[in-house]
Amino acid sequence: SKWGNRWADEEPYRFTKAIHNYAATNLIPRHLGPEYVIHGAKLYSPWDPARTEITLVVMDWFFDRSLNLIKALDTKDHPFSKVIIMVPPSISNNHDYAEHTTVPVTIQFRDTADFMDLCSADVTTEWFMITNSYHQVSRHVDLMFTPGKFVPVVPFTPATYP
Repeated sequence: SKWGNRWADEEPYRFTKAIHNYAATNLIPRHLGPEYVIHGAKLYSPWDPARTEITLVVMDWFFDRSLNLIKALDTKDHPFSKVIIMVPPSISNNHDYAEHTTVPVTIQFRDTADFMDLCSADVTTEWFMITNSYHQVSRHVDLMFTPGKFVPVVPFTPATYP
């Protein structure tokens, strides 16, 4: 093409940090950079520990898989005020988790199939997150909340998505 031949040896585009395309992106203000023009961003409030407590529910299948996650918890910037470790009733778990973290940890023995941990964990906080013992908590955890009502934002893909 004529245009392609004209710019074959050069970069015809100019890049700037003044404009950024955040189309369909959920953000909290901390994520924004130096841009002046923002496209498509949905801004939410960051987690506020004075307003919201969150429990981390950890699905475990062995007596010590969750120990790695617990040992590293105090070195992370996270919102969890409690941890519940869901384990099968057939195992023995005698770890003193207080040796490894300042976050209160509770062991709960399953009385149903493991996929029901989402429903059967004895969570006493208003909100919780669930993971399994094969994961680690990130170095920094950012949670987004709706401004005003302060309800956690849960990203999802609609079932009707083509």
